[in-house]
Amino acid sequence: MSMRSVGLSLAILLLAGCVSDGGEPKRKVNTQAQVDALLGLGVGYIRNQEYARAKENLTKALSIDPGSASAHNLFGLLFQLEGEPDLADSYFRRAIRLDPKLSMARNNYGAFLFEQGRYEDAIEQLEICAEDRLYGARATVFENLGVSYQRLNRSGEAEAAFVKSLQLNPSQGRALLELAEIRFEQNNYVEANQLLLRHSALVQPSARSLWLGIRLARVLQNSDDEASQALALKNLFPTSKEFQLYQGSRKL
Repeated sequence: MSMRSVGLSLAILLLAGCVSDGGEPKRKVNTQAQVDALLGLGVGYIRNQEYARAKENLTKALSIDPGSASAHNLFGLLFQLEGEPDLADSYFRRAIRLDPKLSMARNNYGAFLFEQGRYEDAIEQLEICAEDRLYGARATVFENLGVSYQRLNRSGEAEAAFVKSLQLNPSQGRALLELAEIRFEQNNYVEANQLLLRHSALVQPSARSLWLGIRLARVLQNSDDEASQALALKNLFPTSKEFQLYQGSRKL
């Protein structure tokens, strides 16, 4: 069960206009644009899983600007993907130390901490990130917060986080499924079904979503829907715990 991290978008190298020196034009290099371009290349290589080439560009970016919080954030993400948690932790913390307002780094660090099972630490970073009303991925932050709260059995806070995530982005797939499960447990079957239908329109079926659909179909007495979802669960996820639960429920 993973969280979503948010990377940098590809930057474009921009050069400052020509300046005159004794009548001969010279280009004044915009070092920030250079750094942004190198970071953009690094993002592209990370997405393509070309980690060695990503490191080359990120290292160049840090040679130009050793205080680049964004570069440190990307190094943290890269080392997380390479299975180097100590290095990843170090770079994420350095990014936040360099720029405490870099919400992208806090969200990525929160996702990393969740992956490491450090749920309290993840919540600390994500709660700070959630306060940034201008952060474009705020819906994902609340989704991540909700999952973290669930791991600590803080159900009320988890529910509120998923609701907020969907207020910010009604198409937040994970939040739709999580809130559908919560509504089912609350016996609010109509809303649970509506949320699951929205989730199914956005996301490929999972064993979990199909099992929830089966249980909802039973409650709502829709035998055709139950049968179709049960068949999908059997065909797509025959070894899943959800299919075992379904088989066990048929014997009751």
